[in-house]
Amino acid sequence: MARLKKLFTALIITGATSISVTMLVIALCSPWYVTNIDQSLPGLFYQIERGELPKRNDVAGISVPKNPYYPEGAPFLKIIRGVPGDVVTCDGRRFFINGVFAGEAKKQTQRGNPLTLGPSGVIPPDSYFVWTPHKDSYDSRYGEVGWVTKQHILGTARRVL
Repeated sequence: MARLKKLFTALIITGATSISVTMLVIALCSPWYVTNIDQSLPGLFYQIERGELPKRNDVAGISVPKNPYYPEGAPFLKIIRGVPGDVVTCDGRRFFINGVFAGEAKKQTQRGNPLTLGPSGVIPPDSYFVWTPHKDSYDSRYGEVGWVTKQHILGTARRVL
């Protein structure tokens, strides 16, 4: 009887472990769905293909870097406007990527908090300039976001709804 109990326990543990590992693999390989909570991009829902690095002009899901306004790691949806090797210049608060106008940085948030200018120069390897056309987009034009590194890219985002 004790042997049967040990066998049954071993089967339960093996089964539970198998189910847990399977669920973890499915979770890690399946896409994420993100709600577009502001009006910086069209659409309400986006699917993020994890591990798929976006290209220039693709929408990307990013894990927001540490900043004073949003929780670190919160998912953002941004357009990849600049890629490694591109040259970002700033004239006053106007940003250009490879000489093409990319947007103007605001001096302060909607609540009146000052905003610092984002980086300029050659975008380093494994880094990106992220952006949306919305005037209130919190993106690489601001020092608090800056270059978004590859480690903060969740994947390519595609509009679902």
